[in-house]
Amino acid sequence: MVRWIRLSCSLLFSTALASSLSAQALSPAVLKYFQEVKTIVLDLPDTLLIGGIEHLDVDASGRMLVTDPSGDQVFLFDSTGALLANLDPRNCHPGFEFSPISAMFGGDEFIFLTNAGPWGYRFTTDGACLGGVDRDFSLPSFMDIDPAGELYGIEEGPFWEVRRMDATGKQLESFSVPQPKFPNASSRYADGGIVADGTHIFYAWGPEPIIMKYALDGTPVGRIRKRDTYFQSARQDLPAELSPAFFAALRNWKGTITSSVYELSDQTIMVQYIDRDRGTGYQVFSKDGGLVAEELGIGSRFFIHAGFGFAYGLVHLEVNENGELPNPRFRVYRFVAP
Repeated sequence: MVRWIRLSCSLLFSTALASSLSAQALSPAVLKYFQEVKTIVLDLPDTLLIGGIEHLDVDASGRMLVTDPSGDQVFLFDSTGALLANLDPRNCHPGFEFSPISAMFGGDEFIFLTNAGPWGYRFTTDGACLGGVDRDFSLPSFMDIDPAGELYGIEEGPFWEVRRMDATGKQLESFSVPQPKFPNASSRYADGGIVADGTHIFYAWGPEPIIMKYALDGTPVGRIRKRDTYFQSARQDLPAELSPAFFAALRNWKGTITSSVYELSDQTIMVQYIDRDRGTGYQVFSKDGGLVAEELGIGSRFFIHAGFGFAYGLVHLEVNENGELPNPRFRVYRFVAP
């Protein structure tokens, strides 16, 4: 329930953002550092509809895991959009309460699916049932899988910690991290993210446009933030309890939100931002914290995923001449460093 509250709060903020932005999503030619390379049309049976794509993961070969929470569906596609498998734990365990949140590749070893209710399920990389998660696994606020197949998750208060887990979600160790400046807002927003690259851990909470960098043993290594007049710092936290005052404060939030953190390549981190007054934007950093590229105040939220040098934009189509609403598709971009 807490996870769905966090998602609902972020959707409320995003809706308010969309209504206040005058600029529409920019055409691909406007972007300076991303070159469009193709559009992927998802190959689905005529009767199979996608309600809404909330999470995408892509492996090194371009295969895609598409999570549709509103339709209670997770699909595995190849790099061309051809359907390879429908990942559904109910096929293995009838009665499983399936409410998917995300699905992620564990390299070429497994797929880890997070779920609301029973916290998750595992599949082979071909989409065959592999088994449930460890009984001690609890869903982190953000999670990533490193090249060795170990899971890293960051958990909000009261402990504020990073957890290292094996491929089943069993906790191996953890280390504490500082409480964020706005703990209530950090607990409520589903924005932010974590990257575990096998050497370091990078993470950011939604209400704070700062990326924290840690060694795997929990030693703080640095903070990544490029200051710019685009960024607006929040002045106060959200109320702790859900109440009319809380939702009023959420609607009136003033501050730049870190919407996502991705490992764009083995050398770079890409961070996306949402600002209600100034539009959205992104910055690409070297893993040492150097600014590589940025575009700020560019309109509406743009990429749903990035990795292996590519970024993926989600395209929603209008109703066609037959009165049907086509499934979303992906526009793929290659990062071109300045």
